[in-house]
Amino acid sequence: MNETYKLTNTIMTIKRIQFTILTVLFFSLTTFAQSSKQTVEELLGKSGSTAMFKQFDGMLDSQIAEKKTSFENENDFNKFSSIMRSCFNSTKAEAFFTDYFVKYTNEDSLKSIIKIYNNQLMQDMTKLEEEANSPLKQQEMQDYFAGLKNNPPKQDRIQSIMRLNSTVGASEMTLQLIENMIFSIARGVNQTQPKTKQISQDELEKSLKKIFTENFKQQITNQIITAYLFTYKDVDSDKLNSYIQIWETSTGKYFSKSSLDALNYTFSNMAEDVGNSLGGFVK
Repeated sequence: MNETYKLTNTIMTIKRIQFTILTVLFFSLTTFAQSSKQTVEELLGKSGSTAMFKQFDGMLDSQIAEKKTSFENENDFNKFSSIMRSCFNSTKAEAFFTDYFVKYTNEDSLKSIIKIYNNQLMQDMTKLEEEANSPLKQQEMQDYFAGLKNNPPKQDRIQSIMRLNSTVGASEMTLQLIENMIFSIARGVNQTQPKTKQISQDELEKSLKKIFTENFKQQITNQIITAYLFTYKDVDSDKLNSYIQIWETSTGKYFSKSSLDALNYTFSNMAEDVGNSLGGFVK
């Protein structure tokens, strides 16, 4: 009887320990896997991370217009266009992007990134990046591109810019944005067609993947490199190298990876909204 009591006590103790560990783990995960919206908004404001969505609506309109010939009925096209624009727009993209950072990033890590952005070097470089992307700089950028053939940058500058692109994942994010947009629109168009004209999901994906050849991906990378060459053309090598080194820290890498994951999350959610809204489009 005494042995049975001891065994029961031991089992109860083990279960209490297990429960305590699980409780600690649960609260640790819910505490550290989330960030306050205030911190996220401060970071995204300082970094200008959502600037990529500013041209999104124009790109979407262009893609939708190209699909008009896919519709036999203009009313169907107008309905499709309305659904795409309501589910797939810059406002929703920014909201989902922010939502990812709130739900799935670490508050302390984001605060560390904010500290980096309080650095004068980061402020200077962020300002340069914002200016380079402004409409006022577009003609200057085109002139710079045109002059590269006769006045190419030095090889070490090209290598530094390639290193920066690789570190921050700019090409990867740009490709992700383009791929997700085109894939979502194509799926949407396919879903609106009569059942006899629809193709399978596998066939659709195979067809779309033919667009994103290695040559196409290289073209995107080259465009990013060229844009970066323009953006940082007046930045001396030491300053540029210091900037790259910041992105190569664990904190910098965390922010780059989180941004890419946030982009995937954004498009997954918008695509799901499109799918739900187009459900029953064709009876």
